[in-house]
Amino acid sequence: MNFRFKKNEIKCSLIVIILFLLTVNLKIFAQNLVPNGSFEQVYKPSKSRYSGNIEHALPWFPAGIGSPDLINQGNYNYGFKKAFSGTYYAGIILFDADNKEFREYLSVKLLNKLEINKTYTIKMSVAAAKQSFYYTDELGISFTPDSLISNDWNTISVVPNLKTERYKALNDTVKWKMLEWNYTASGDEQFITIGNFRNDINTNLQTSGISSSIRLAYIYIDDIKITPYIAKTDTIKPETIIKENPLLAPSANKKVIVPNVITPNNDGFNDYFMIENLPSYTQLAVINKKGVLVYSSNNYKNNWNGDDLPTGNYKYELKLPDGNIIYGSLDIVKK
Repeated sequence: MNFRFKKNEIKCSLIVIILFLLTVNLKIFAQNLVPNGSFEQVYKPSKSRYSGNIEHALPWFPAGIGSPDLINQGNYNYGFKKAFSGTYYAGIILFDADNKEFREYLSVKLLNKLEINKTYTIKMSVAAAKQSFYYTDELGISFTPDSLISNDWNTISVVPNLKTERYKALNDTVKWKMLEWNYTASGDEQFITIGNFRNDINTNLQTSGISSSIRLAYIYIDDIKITPYIAKTDTIKPETIIKENPLLAPSANKKVIVPNVITPNNDGFNDYFMIENLPSYTQLAVINKKGVLVYSSNNYKNNWNGDDLPTGNYKYELKLPDGNIIYGSLDIVKK
């Protein structure tokens, strides 16, 4: 009898311990303040591979006209990628070379406001699309009391609270990369918006080397979590919380100013394609509307005036010594 009693007592204790561990795990899971952070709760199946449909993963929504993609194994635009967790994940355009200042932003209202002076850990998994023409380091998170809504597809000009490390492009198309930050709240944050908050001219770019008629920097995002910070001795070092001007260009934090027009008429104004704070050994390529290279230099020195070309609109690409690329358009006007 005594042995049976002790045996039953041990069984009960084990059951209590198991239930306790389950409760703790459920509690930790429930602490994620991002609703539907892995995009698995889909309320309406995606119909078209070009329709975006992120709003089907409620309560996520696009902050602007650009429509982020809700992606699964049968619905992908820029190369197949298995989800980091589950079946679905999101995809957004961080840069579009053929549509000036085009952006896509992911937004959601958090389950609760962040508490003042409380530190949180933010995690997400990202991967570059296999068919992404460009890679970029421009992925940021903005915390706001209200939603950031834009009535067009242009860059939302705010300084993000968190951002990926400068000059380290998100260029892995094979493995998902875990991003992690720690953030101390001011107490009024209830919405997050994810995307590229820099303008075109100051977006760091690297070419992927693929051949594509659609020149995008496109990123996949999955498994977004915001949880109370728990100190760990072996924690991943968080990314730096940036407090910088989003218009600062690469190259030693100097603002590289690229003109959008030259008028080679020898009047002393805009006669040359003059780039302010131009780094040495910068490569310049100028392309006409037919995609033909009309001018190039491996070490541009602000000495080209386009005087051999007709009036019109041209594209330029500046490849900086660190491998980053600045892309834009240029008008040559002759009177």
